[in-house]
Amino acid sequence: MHINRNRQSLGQFSDEDVAEGLRSGKFFPTDLAWREGMDSWQPLSSFADLPQVPDVAGVSEAVAPAVLPAWEQAGGGAALPVAVESIKEVLGAPVATFRAMPCTGGAGRPLKFYLLVSWVTTAVAVLYQIAAVLINPAMIAREAGTEVSQGVVISVLGGAIVLMPLFLLVGLYVSAGFLHGALRLLGGAKKPFEATLRVLCYSGGATSAIQLIPLCGGYLSSIAWMVYSVIGLKEAHGTDLWRPIAALVLVALFCCGLIVGGAVFAAAVVHALPAAAK
Repeated sequence: MHINRNRQSLGQFSDEDVAEGLRSGKFFPTDLAWREGMDSWQPLSSFADLPQVPDVAGVSEAVAPAVLPAWEQAGGGAALPVAVESIKEVLGAPVATFRAMPCTGGAGRPLKFYLLVSWVTTAVAVLYQIAAVLINPAMIAREAGTEVSQGVVISVLGGAIVLMPLFLLVGLYVSAGFLHGALRLLGGAKKPFEATLRVLCYSGGATSAIQLIPLCGGYLSSIAWMVYSVIGLKEAHGTDLWRPIAALVLVALFCCGLIVGGAVFAAAVVHALPAAAK
């Protein structure tokens, strides 16, 4: 059996060695394994045919944490190193991470991760915009289509940084609500709403780090969020891949419909105003 952890090979082992490694803490239940005849890598916790394999819950947390991301088990202390480790886990091994992620236990911890990481990375992205305005004042008029002072633009962007946690929190719950509702319609929501919220906290927080890439980071982050959210919803809810994909498409179509409907309504109101005035 071939075993990998964080995309690094740990070597090849017999079933007996793997079982003993799980008992001793040498291997984690979330380590990925493959042997001849398998179509894909699977976490060790899914190999029920190993000799006397202990339950995931039976492995001592002191030597082998049974849950991921690392943020789930972090107590007090330095938050940044644990957040960075969790970002690596989500981006590097999303299947194993979301499969091992607890789906209950309160949303406070994942919410802190999401707000901490997303606020920092989004603030950096906004600072990129402020730097661009300072370097190239002409881009303000080009983007806005009118003359706007540097001070106004910088004040608006600075205010956006201050209010960003509120925007992030509202957007998170709205997205989670729509996606969970769509999953329920498609028969894919096999866990409570908290599972969907937790997935979006970790997928959204981890992929927001991609915003740190100048120029194209924002676009890449949005694409990555969709990909990792789909993977997370599949693993957390234990459903087929097509269901979270279809749920994401349904939510996108619904939002587009709201935007188009709102634009049509606004245009109709504007058109009717002159006639009403007469």
